[in-house]
Amino acid sequence: MPRTLDPPVAKTIPLASPESALAALASLPHPFLLHSALEAEGARWSFFGADPFAVYSGERYEEAAAMWRRVARRFPADAEPVAPFTGGMVGYWAYDFGRRLERIPSIARDDLALPDFVLGFYDVVGAFDHVTRRATLFSTGLPFEGRTARERARSRLDDFAHWITDDLGAPAATPRPGPGAAAVSTFAPDDYRRAVEQVKDLIRRGDIFQANLSQRWTVELPAGVRGATHGGFGSPAGFARALDAALARRSPAPFGGFFDAGDHALASASPERFLDLRGRNVTTRPIKGTRPRGWCPAEDQQLREELSASEKDRAENVMIVDVLRNDLGRVCEPGSVEAAALCELETFAQVHHLTSTVKGVLRAGLDALDLLHAAFPGGSITGAPKIRAMQILDELEPVRRHIYTGSMGYVDWRGDADWNIAIRTALVTPRAVHFAAGGGITADSDPDAEYQETLHKAEGMRVALSELLGPVALEAAAVHAR
Repeated sequence: MPRTLDPPVAKTIPLASPESALAALASLPHPFLLHSALEAEGARWSFFGADPFAVYSGERYEEAAAMWRRVARRFPADAEPVAPFTGGMVGYWAYDFGRRLERIPSIARDDLALPDFVLGFYDVVGAFDHVTRRATLFSTGLPFEGRTARERARSRLDDFAHWITDDLGAPAATPRPGPGAAAVSTFAPDDYRRAVEQVKDLIRRGDIFQANLSQRWTVELPAGVRGATHGGFGSPAGFARALDAALARRSPAPFGGFFDAGDHALASASPERFLDLRGRNVTTRPIKGTRPRGWCPAEDQQLREELSASEKDRAENVMIVDVLRNDLGRVCEPGSVEAAALCELETFAQVHHLTSTVKGVLRAGLDALDLLHAAFPGGSITGAPKIRAMQILDELEPVRRHIYTGSMGYVDWRGDADWNIAIRTALVTPRAVHFAAGGGITADSDPDAEYQETLHKAEGMRVALSELLGPVALEAAAVHAR
């Protein structure tokens, strides 16, 4: 039997913020930042890293899963880890990864042709505690073992500490805002409203109870912004890093993140936790129910009260709680799955939300990837029944979602994991930025109100992009074409 691997080596470093660490590491391969721009209970930590010793994407998922499991089985158990994440897999699973798990038609166009997952294996990870304001670097020395691994770990920590503390690197570039840009949707307004009516008709016929219909916007990046000269960003990662910083200022969220996938990159300001696994304890916190922020305190309070009292929004939320209870029930101990909280009101920069909490205990012998496969993609952004809703959405939405409503986060070598729902999330490619927003359609949905809700949810991204590009306008598609 292979021997147990050594625990990670730790090194405390002075650090003003996790964003400054990302700036220092930005020139290394595949840097990432999983951060709590809105610090609250359950969002105490931020994590950063770069230069993974292996990267998997495309058709190599089974290889990635097998490699993580080989390491995780040999990693020492730590009852009280210094930080929740000290090394492991970081990356994303696109919404379309769900096609590997369930039978979904291929109707929506795959216009981006990007992989449905990208995962880096990081032997060096930094953890920033927002309570103590302390930062610690960890290294396992993987893929080496024994004395060689310990020597490599110490060397890697010294290198990373030097890069971060002695050369903080350039902050995320922020060119002078230009004349602005258009964010063009995949839907014309009337086409979106007709799609809402189609969902409602399917609900009346008893086919489904709810479906989360979305639209996607694309902003073409000006050549001057794409280039490395004249103050441009130079790469998808450069723009995504600046956008992540702008989102943290304009639309702070507890489960945000940046990830450099090479020829594309992600910037997220997600308010929603998909799955958190600690030991065998599982938590998911679905969001359903939205109102915009008011223009003054009195209107803001009125909208909060309206959302809290809304029977339609509460029913929508409870329906999704049932979906998630079913998903967790596939891999959790019988009788352990429970709704710990229902329809709690949460307030963010642009919107109010209703959030519930579902918990369970993972069955012995199963791991984080088994949990992911049972619950992915999240019920809050698909519908009920989940699989039928996904089939319908593939027929109604013109293009595949890719990262929107997928997930980004980490899986620790110890087996713990934390993933967000990739909403309020942008995908940056060499020539464009793509982002999406949607809402749960029920029998009581008003088509125009549902359309307006998508605009409210997209507002944080629009404002952040405007900080970088000049005024960005959300524009409708001229036609609804496939």
